[in-house]
Amino acid sequence: MTYKYNIFFICALMLSIIACSNDDDDDTPVSVPENDRTEQQVVDNDSLVDYLNTHYYNATEVNAISNPTVADVVITELLEGETLPSGTALLISAVETKTTTYLEVDYDYYILKIKQGGGSNSPYFSDSVRVNYSGNLLNEEIFDSSVVPRVFDLVNPDIIPGWRKVFPEFNVASAFTTSSGIVTFENYGMGVMFLPSGLGFYAAYRSSIPSYSNLIFKFELYQSQVNDHDMDGVPSYFEDIDNDGEVFNDDTDTNLFSNFVDQDDDGDGVLTLNELEPTEYIINTNLGEIEPLLAAKEFEISKTEDSGIITIKTVKIVDSNNDGLDDYLDENITINYN
Repeated sequence: MTYKYNIFFICALMLSIIACSNDDDDDTPVSVPENDRTEQQVVDNDSLVDYLNTHYYNATEVNAISNPTVADVVITELLEGETLPSGTALLISAVETKTTTYLEVDYDYYILKIKQGGGSNSPYFSDSVRVNYSGNLLNEEIFDSSVVPRVFDLVNPDIIPGWRKVFPEFNVASAFTTSSGIVTFENYGMGVMFLPSGLGFYAAYRSSIPSYSNLIFKFELYQSQVNDHDMDGVPSYFEDIDNDGEVFNDDTDTNLFSNFVDQDDDGDGVLTLNELEPTEYIINTNLGEIEPLLAAKEFEISKTEDSGIITIKTVKIVDSNNDGLDDYLDENITINYN
Protein backbone atom coordinates (compact mmCIF):
# COMPACT_ATOMS: atom_id res chain seq x y z
CA MET A 1 0.00 0.00 0.00
CA THR A 2 1.35 3.44 -0.84
CA TYR A 3 1.36 6.24 1.72
CA LYS A 4 -1.06 8.14 -0.48
CA TYR A 5 -3.57 5.29 -0.29
CA ASN A 6 -3.18 4.98 3.49
CA ILE A 7 -3.75 8.68 4.04
CA PHE A 8 -6.78 8.66 1.75
CA PHE A 9 -8.25 5.65 3.56
CA ILE A 10 -7.80 7.12 7.01
CA CYS A 11 -9.18 10.50 5.95
CA ALA A 12 -12.20 8.79 4.41
CA LEU A 13 -12.88 7.03 7.70
CA MET A 14 -12.55 10.25 9.65
CA LEU A 15 -15.02 12.04 7.40
CA SER A 16 -17.64 9.29 7.34
CA ILE A 17 -20.91 9.35 9.29
CA ILE A 18 -20.65 9.62 13.06
CA ALA A 19 -22.50 6.73 14.64
CA CYS A 20 -23.96 8.48 17.59
CA SER A 21 -24.78 12.01 16.51
CA ASN A 22 -27.93 13.49 15.10
CA ASP A 23 -27.69 14.05 11.36
CA ASP A 24 -29.30 17.49 11.56
CA ASP A 25 -27.30 18.84 14.52
CA ASP A 26 -23.87 20.39 14.67
CA ASP A 27 -22.26 17.83 16.97
CA THR A 28 -18.66 18.82 16.30
CA PRO A 29 -16.64 17.65 19.34
CA VAL A 30 -15.29 20.39 21.61
CA SER A 31 -12.01 19.76 23.40
CA VAL A 32 -12.02 19.94 27.19
CA PRO A 33 -9.28 19.02 29.69
CA GLU A 34 -9.13 15.24 30.11
CA ASN A 35 -9.60 13.69 33.52
CA ASP A 36 -7.51 10.76 34.64
CA ARG A 37 -9.17 7.75 33.00
CA THR A 38 -8.75 5.43 35.98
CA GLU A 39 -10.31 7.94 38.35
CA GLN A 40 -13.11 8.77 35.90
CA GLN A 41 -13.97 5.10 35.50
CA VAL A 42 -14.63 4.84 39.24
CA VAL A 43 -17.03 7.79 39.08
CA ASP A 44 -18.73 6.48 35.95
CA ASN A 45 -19.16 2.98 37.31
CA ASP A 46 -20.72 4.28 40.53
CA SER A 47 -23.24 6.22 38.44
CA LEU A 48 -24.04 3.22 36.26
CA VAL A 49 -24.48 0.86 39.21
CA ASP A 50 -26.74 3.38 40.92
CA TYR A 51 -28.82 3.66 37.75
CA LEU A 52 -29.09 -0.12 37.40
CA ASN A 53 -30.17 -0.43 41.03
CA THR A 54 -32.91 2.16 40.67
CA HIS A 55 -34.41 1.31 37.27
CA TYR A 56 -36.40 -1.61 35.93
CA TYR A 57 -37.73 -2.74 32.56
CA ASN A 58 -40.88 -4.46 31.34
CA ALA A 59 -39.26 -7.91 31.23
CA THR A 60 -42.33 -10.16 30.90
CA GLU A 61 -43.89 -8.06 28.17
CA VAL A 62 -40.68 -7.80 26.12
CA ASN A 63 -39.72 -11.47 26.49
CA ALA A 64 -43.14 -12.48 25.13
CA ILE A 65 -42.42 -10.71 21.82
CA SER A 66 -40.67 -12.85 19.20
CA ASN A 67 -38.97 -9.89 17.55
CA PRO A 68 -38.91 -7.05 20.10
CA THR A 69 -37.94 -3.60 18.93
CA VAL A 70 -36.13 -0.72 20.56
CA ALA A 71 -39.48 0.93 21.23
CA ASP A 72 -40.80 -2.14 23.07
CA VAL A 73 -38.21 -1.89 25.85
CA VAL A 74 -39.40 0.55 28.49
CA ILE A 75 -37.00 1.45 31.30
CA THR A 76 -38.58 3.12 34.33
CA GLU A 77 -37.18 4.59 37.51
CA LEU A 78 -38.10 2.82 40.74
CA LEU A 79 -38.99 5.61 43.12
CA GLU A 80 -37.95 5.49 46.74
CA GLY A 81 -40.38 3.36 48.74
CA GLU A 82 -42.01 1.98 45.58
CA THR A 83 -42.47 -1.77 45.15
CA LEU A 84 -41.14 -3.37 41.98
CA PRO A 85 -44.17 -3.80 39.69
CA SER A 86 -45.25 -7.29 38.63
CA GLY A 87 -43.82 -8.43 35.30
CA THR A 88 -40.76 -6.22 35.55
CA ALA A 89 -37.12 -6.84 36.41
CA LEU A 90 -34.67 -4.60 38.19
CA LEU A 91 -31.85 -3.88 35.76
CA ILE A 92 -29.07 -4.75 38.18
CA SER A 93 -30.44 -8.29 38.44
CA ALA A 94 -30.92 -8.67 34.68
CA VAL A 95 -27.71 -7.33 33.16
CA GLU A 96 -24.45 -9.12 32.46
CA THR A 97 -21.33 -7.40 33.81
CA LYS A 98 -18.43 -7.26 31.36
CA THR A 99 -14.87 -6.04 31.81
CA THR A 100 -12.47 -4.88 29.14
CA THR A 101 -9.15 -3.07 28.98
CA TYR A 102 -9.10 0.03 26.81
CA LEU A 103 -6.23 2.53 26.71
CA GLU A 104 -4.64 0.61 29.58
CA VAL A 105 -7.64 1.14 31.85
CA ASP A 106 -10.02 -1.59 33.04
CA TYR A 107 -13.62 -0.73 32.31
CA ASP A 108 -16.82 -2.34 33.55
CA TYR A 109 -19.84 -2.14 31.28
CA TYR A 110 -23.23 -3.82 31.34
CA ILE A 111 -25.37 -5.65 28.80
CA LEU A 112 -29.07 -6.46 29.01
CA LYS A 113 -29.35 -9.38 26.62
CA ILE A 114 -32.99 -9.67 25.57
CA LYS A 115 -32.50 -11.77 22.43
CA GLN A 116 -29.25 -13.50 21.50
CA GLY A 117 -30.15 -13.62 17.82
CA GLY A 118 -30.68 -16.76 15.75
CA GLY A 119 -28.15 -16.17 12.99
CA SER A 120 -25.15 -18.44 12.59
CA ASN A 121 -22.55 -15.75 13.18
CA SER A 122 -21.67 -12.81 15.38
CA PRO A 123 -19.87 -9.71 14.15
CA TYR A 124 -16.20 -9.27 14.82
CA PHE A 125 -15.14 -6.03 16.46
CA SER A 126 -13.83 -4.74 13.10
CA ASP A 127 -16.88 -5.66 11.00
CA SER A 128 -19.63 -3.53 9.54
CA VAL A 129 -23.04 -3.96 11.17
CA ARG A 130 -26.59 -3.12 10.17
CA VAL A 131 -28.51 -1.97 13.23
CA ASN A 132 -31.49 -0.06 14.51
CA TYR A 133 -30.76 1.85 17.72
CA SER A 134 -31.65 4.56 20.18
CA GLY A 135 -29.18 6.30 22.48
CA ASN A 136 -29.92 8.20 25.66
CA LEU A 137 -28.19 9.64 28.70
CA LEU A 138 -28.81 8.51 32.27
CA ASN A 139 -31.34 11.33 32.63
CA GLU A 140 -33.39 9.59 29.91
CA GLU A 141 -32.71 12.32 27.34
CA ILE A 142 -32.48 10.74 23.87
CA PHE A 143 -29.54 12.15 21.94
CA ASP A 144 -29.76 9.98 18.82
CA SER A 145 -31.83 7.28 17.16
CA SER A 146 -32.18 5.68 13.76
CA VAL A 147 -35.29 6.10 11.65
CA VAL A 148 -34.35 3.20 9.37
CA PRO A 149 -31.65 0.54 9.87
CA ARG A 150 -28.17 1.96 9.37
CA VAL A 151 -24.81 0.41 8.53
CA PHE A 152 -21.72 1.31 10.56
CA ASP A 153 -18.10 0.28 10.22
CA LEU A 154 -17.10 -0.51 13.79
CA VAL A 155 -13.51 0.68 13.28
CA ASN A 156 -14.54 4.05 11.97
CA PRO A 157 -12.65 6.37 14.36
CA ASP A 158 -15.93 8.14 15.16
CA ILE A 159 -17.57 4.93 16.40
CA ILE A 160 -17.39 4.69 20.17
CA PRO A 161 -15.27 1.76 21.46
CA GLY A 162 -18.22 0.39 23.44
CA TRP A 163 -19.92 -0.68 20.24
CA ARG A 164 -16.88 -2.78 19.32
CA LYS A 165 -17.13 -4.50 22.70
CA VAL A 166 -20.88 -5.19 22.77
CA PHE A 167 -22.02 -6.20 19.29
CA PRO A 168 -19.73 -9.29 19.13
CA GLU A 169 -21.71 -10.60 22.13
CA PHE A 170 -24.82 -11.03 19.91
CA ASN A 171 -25.79 -12.98 16.81
CA VAL A 172 -27.27 -11.48 13.69
CA ALA A 173 -30.76 -12.21 12.37
CA SER A 174 -31.54 -15.74 11.26
CA ALA A 175 -33.44 -14.65 8.14
CA PHE A 176 -35.03 -11.74 6.35
CA THR A 177 -37.86 -11.27 3.87
CA THR A 178 -38.60 -8.51 1.39
CA SER A 179 -42.10 -7.38 0.53
CA SER A 180 -42.97 -4.26 -1.48
CA GLY A 181 -39.45 -3.00 -0.96
CA ILE A 182 -39.62 -3.38 2.82
CA VAL A 183 -37.09 -5.70 4.45
CA THR A 184 -38.16 -7.54 7.59
CA PHE A 185 -35.61 -9.31 9.77
CA GLU A 186 -36.40 -12.33 11.91
CA ASN A 187 -34.86 -13.53 15.17
CA TYR A 188 -32.20 -10.84 15.40
CA GLY A 189 -29.96 -9.96 18.32
CA MET A 190 -31.54 -7.38 20.59
CA GLY A 191 -30.55 -5.74 23.85
CA VAL A 192 -29.42 -2.70 25.77
CA MET A 193 -25.85 -1.63 26.55
CA PHE A 194 -24.87 0.57 29.49
CA LEU A 195 -21.48 2.20 28.87
CA PRO A 196 -19.12 4.34 30.94
CA SER A 197 -17.90 7.51 29.30
CA GLY A 198 -14.50 5.91 28.74
CA LEU A 199 -16.12 3.53 26.24
CA GLY A 200 -18.18 6.39 24.82
CA PHE A 201 -17.12 9.90 23.83
CA TYR A 202 -15.23 10.49 27.10
CA ALA A 203 -14.04 14.11 27.35
CA ALA A 204 -15.38 15.18 23.95
CA TYR A 205 -18.36 17.52 24.27
CA ARG A 206 -21.20 17.53 21.76
CA SER A 207 -24.27 19.71 21.78
CA SER A 208 -26.42 16.76 22.86
CA ILE A 209 -23.83 14.78 24.83
CA PRO A 210 -21.94 16.52 27.66
CA SER A 211 -18.37 15.49 28.40
CA TYR A 212 -17.95 12.38 30.55
CA SER A 213 -21.47 11.15 29.83
CA ASN A 214 -22.39 7.55 30.49
CA LEU A 215 -24.41 6.23 27.58
CA ILE A 216 -27.30 3.80 27.11
CA PHE A 217 -28.07 2.23 23.75
CA LYS A 218 -31.05 0.07 22.92
CA PHE A 219 -30.37 -1.80 19.69
CA GLU A 220 -31.43 -4.42 17.19
CA LEU A 221 -28.58 -6.21 15.38
CA TYR A 222 -29.64 -7.40 11.93
CA GLN A 223 -26.60 -8.19 9.81
CA SER A 224 -22.82 -8.02 9.78
CA GLN A 225 -20.09 -8.18 7.17
CA VAL A 226 -16.46 -9.18 7.70
CA ASN A 227 -14.20 -6.30 6.69
CA ASP A 228 -10.83 -6.44 4.98
CA HIS A 229 -10.13 -2.72 4.97
CA ASP A 230 -6.91 -2.82 2.97
CA MET A 231 -8.05 -5.71 0.74
CA ASP A 232 -4.85 -7.65 1.41
CA GLY A 233 -6.61 -10.99 1.93
CA VAL A 234 -6.32 -10.91 5.72
CA PRO A 235 -9.60 -9.96 7.44
CA SER A 236 -9.24 -6.88 9.61
CA TYR A 237 -10.15 -8.75 12.81
CA PHE A 238 -7.19 -11.08 12.17
CA GLU A 239 -4.84 -8.09 11.99
CA ASP A 240 -5.30 -7.53 15.72
CA ILE A 241 -1.88 -8.98 16.46
CA ASP A 242 -1.92 -8.35 20.20
CA ASN A 243 -5.51 -9.63 20.58
CA ASP A 244 -6.72 -6.59 22.50
CA GLY A 245 -9.86 -6.07 20.42
CA GLU A 246 -8.45 -2.99 18.69
CA VAL A 247 -6.64 -2.71 15.34
CA PHE A 248 -5.33 0.83 15.55
CA ASN A 249 -2.29 -0.09 17.67
CA ASP A 250 -0.99 -3.00 15.56
CA ASP A 251 1.81 -1.85 13.22
CA THR A 252 4.27 -4.64 12.47
CA ASP A 253 6.66 -2.62 10.29
CA THR A 254 6.32 0.54 12.42
CA ASN A 255 5.59 2.71 9.38
CA LEU A 256 2.81 4.59 11.24
CA PHE A 257 0.08 2.72 9.34
CA SER A 258 -1.81 0.05 11.23
CA ASN A 259 -1.72 -3.41 9.70
CA PHE A 260 -5.41 -3.30 8.84
CA VAL A 261 -4.74 -0.39 6.44
CA ASP A 262 -1.29 -1.54 5.28
CA GLN A 263 -1.00 -3.74 2.20
CA ASP A 264 2.60 -4.70 3.07
CA ASP A 265 2.37 -5.48 6.76
CA ASP A 266 6.01 -6.42 7.33
CA GLY A 267 7.47 -3.81 4.97
CA ASP A 268 9.56 -6.36 3.05
CA GLY A 269 8.55 -5.10 -0.40
CA VAL A 270 6.21 -8.03 -1.11
CA LEU A 271 2.52 -7.21 -0.76
CA THR A 272 0.72 -9.15 1.97
CA LEU A 273 -1.70 -10.59 -0.60
CA ASN A 274 1.25 -12.11 -2.47
CA GLU A 275 2.65 -13.63 0.72
CA LEU A 276 -0.51 -15.70 1.15
CA GLU A 277 -0.97 -19.09 -0.53
CA PRO A 278 -3.82 -18.95 -3.09
CA THR A 279 -6.28 -21.77 -3.79
CA GLU A 280 -9.21 -22.05 -6.19
CA TYR A 281 -12.13 -24.39 -5.59
CA ILE A 282 -14.62 -25.30 -8.31
CA ILE A 283 -17.81 -26.91 -7.04
CA ASN A 284 -20.37 -28.40 -9.41
CA THR A 285 -23.63 -28.31 -7.50
CA ASN A 286 -25.34 -30.03 -10.42
CA LEU A 287 -23.42 -33.15 -9.39
CA GLY A 288 -24.26 -32.71 -5.73
CA GLU A 289 -20.87 -31.32 -4.80
CA ILE A 290 -20.74 -29.09 -1.72
CA GLU A 291 -18.50 -26.21 -0.75
CA PRO A 292 -15.30 -27.14 1.10
CA LEU A 293 -14.62 -26.47 4.75
CA LEU A 294 -11.80 -23.95 4.82
CA ALA A 295 -8.64 -24.69 6.77
CA ALA A 296 -7.38 -22.68 9.72
CA LYS A 297 -6.06 -19.29 8.58
CA GLU A 298 -7.67 -19.75 5.17
CA PHE A 299 -9.97 -16.96 4.02
CA GLU A 300 -12.35 -16.56 1.11
CA ILE A 301 -11.57 -13.57 -1.09
CA SER A 302 -14.10 -14.12 -3.91
CA LYS A 303 -17.03 -16.33 -4.82
CA THR A 304 -18.96 -16.56 -8.09
CA GLU A 305 -21.70 -18.87 -9.35
CA ASP A 306 -22.73 -19.63 -12.92
CA SER A 307 -25.20 -22.33 -13.95
CA GLY A 308 -24.64 -24.29 -10.76
CA ILE A 309 -20.85 -24.00 -10.91
CA ILE A 310 -19.42 -22.22 -7.87
CA THR A 311 -15.90 -20.85 -8.02
CA ILE A 312 -14.30 -19.90 -4.70
CA LYS A 313 -10.90 -18.28 -4.41
CA THR A 314 -9.12 -18.30 -1.07
CA VAL A 315 -5.80 -17.35 0.45
CA LYS A 316 -4.07 -19.10 3.32
CA ILE A 317 -1.64 -17.65 5.82
CA VAL A 318 1.53 -19.73 5.88
CA ASP A 319 4.69 -19.95 7.97
CA SER A 320 7.13 -21.40 5.43
CA ASN A 321 10.11 -21.68 7.79
CA ASN A 322 8.08 -22.83 10.80
CA ASP A 323 9.53 -20.20 13.11
CA GLY A 324 6.16 -19.23 14.57
CA LEU A 325 5.97 -16.01 12.56
CA ASP A 326 3.69 -15.99 9.52
CA ASP A 327 5.32 -15.07 6.22
CA TYR A 328 3.31 -11.89 5.74
CA LEU A 329 4.60 -10.61 9.11
CA ASP A 330 8.19 -11.82 8.65
CA GLU A 331 10.39 -9.28 6.90
CA ASN A 332 12.98 -11.99 6.31
CA ILE A 333 10.60 -14.07 4.18
CA THR A 334 9.88 -12.62 0.74
CA ILE A 335 8.21 -15.53 -1.02
CA ASN A 336 5.70 -14.34 -3.64
CA TYR A 337 3.08 -17.08 -3.96
CA ASN A 338 1.60 -15.37 -7.00
